[in-house]
Amino acid sequence: MSWPFFADTASAVEFIMCVACWLMGLSHIVQPEMWRNYFTELFQQGARGIITRTFALELWPALLIVALHPVWSGPGIVLTFYGWLLLGKCTVSILVPKIGLQSLKLAQKGDQAFVAGGIVLIFIGSAAGLAFWWR
Repeated sequence: MSWPFFADTASAVEFIMCVACWLMGLSHIVQPEMWRNYFTELFQQGARGIITRTFALELWPALLIVALHPVWSGPGIVLTFYGWLLLGKCTVSILVPKIGLQSLKLAQKGDQAFVAGGIVLIFIGSAAGLAFWWR
């Protein structure tokens, strides 16, 4: 059974990432302390925290976008670019854990960093939604 409003795999990725990015973005804005505490705990775990963050939170959306969203025009390019950047971040974090730990250490800068991250996620989710609607 297929959903009638998914024209192709790229539109399915756009829909999924629109919902996911908006949810995560709003969560970062409304509950920055929760995210700060979580990422602080991951930082304290060292390399184990890098593995958890990379494989639980970042690798799956990166692979989904890179594999199924080869869109290089219109608003969909934002999502494609984000997927490739995220895959690059995952690669560097796993191969050079010291760099990955530096990104986790940013949690110590306070809640404002998570609010800013939430705004970025909402922008990406909006671009994905616009690309989905644009089709």
